[in-house]
Amino acid sequence: MDFFGIGQAVQAALFIYFQASRATGRTTSLLESVKDGDRIVFANFKEADKFNRLCLERGVKVECIVVLVADISRLFERGPSQGRTIFDHGWVQEYYLKVVEGCGKDIREFETLSSGCKDPYRETKRKAMELSKFNRY
Repeated sequence: MDFFGIGQAVQAALFIYFQASRATGRTTSLLESVKDGDRIVFANFKEADKFNRLCLERGVKVECIVVLVADISRLFERGPSQGRTIFDHGWVQEYYLKVVEGCGKDIREFETLSSGCKDPYRETKRKAMELSKFNRY
């Protein structure tokens, strides 16, 4: 990540938000808002199947699909949905984490490519202490 640990702090904040958002009714809210023809994108088959069953119980015909965050281009192979396309909160969470991790990797690469030596900065005791504050999340 970055020298100052900003990326790890952002990840920690995301994890705190994700935990605080549990059991707040996001799935129920989504279930109540979908209409026939909507497409819901999930990160895994278990969640997609569960949500599809709930929709069928409610009498709503939606398309529940699984698209890996790392392979979002697969979504566009399907063409447009008949209704809205909505990303499930689990998918959105994974996407945010992937983007933040990618920023950290980019910064590391920028540092390495523009430095005169292979390691753009040395690991210091102070830096290790700062990063350890966020590594537990």
